[in-house]
Amino acid sequence: MKKNPYIKYLIPALIVVPVLIYNSLLGYILFGVSVLYVLFMERSILFLILTNQKYRRGDLENSLKWLKRAYSSGKSRPDISILYGYLSIKMGNIEESEKVFQKLLDSDIDNQSRAKARLNYALVIWKKGELNEAIKILEEVFMDYKDRAIYGSLGYLLILSGDFKKALEFNQVAYQYNASDAVILDNLGYSYYKTGNMKKAKEIYEQLMGLTPPFPEAYYNFSCIKKDEGDLKGALDLACKAKEFKPSFLSNFTDKDLRIHIDELKSLMSANS
Repeated sequence: MKKNPYIKYLIPALIVVPVLIYNSLLGYILFGVSVLYVLFMERSILFLILTNQKYRRGDLENSLKWLKRAYSSGKSRPDISILYGYLSIKMGNIEESEKVFQKLLDSDIDNQSRAKARLNYALVIWKKGELNEAIKILEEVFMDYKDRAIYGSLGYLLILSGDFKKALEFNQVAYQYNASDAVILDNLGYSYYKTGNMKKAKEIYEQLMGLTPPFPEAYYNFSCIKKDEGDLKGALDLACKAKEFKPSFLSNFTDKDLRIHIDELKSLMSANS
């Protein structure tokens, strides 16, 4: 029978209650000490709350700072370690992320946490330049574990591999799994685009735009479709929209790609005017 992790807090509570009855002052003192004890023992949860507050405000640097304290507290759960490893690589710290996931995978964790850790470890491997190995890891994980993250990550890496037919087949399956996930839609739309099905690509990106995706690739990719259709103004509007978002480290898309694309669109518009 699994031991309740919070049973250790029952004894202080059992002591405080009778003391409060017979000596309120001493009882309140003991209660305060007990609260401080619980806060100290569960400090990783407090750090995680602060992490979430910073993350919701878009302050990734301070979010990672508090998350590192939660991870380093010695009381961190697998989900905290996974989140810390993920945010580390998202901020470009590949070495730290790799250490976190290697340590986690060498420990005794449940199957779901192991799958999530391997999923994120594959992103580390990709960023170290081993794209095919990263795809292999994700395909192994996918055999037994499926969620939006693995559909999005594997679908994107298959696109990067250049096997657009395989990427399209996988991203069609991903779409059946979740037709409202922005990353899955972007992967599918781009797969249609790279395999020459402009009509389906446009349909998917029009659907995606309704979700107001918070990443530049979605607008850039749709801009490329508009450009190929000859709608240069529509393409430029989308490209300018893409400038509102910062490219993620977990992407091969860069500000330079966008600048080149915008300059090309402006040049074409000038030539046609």
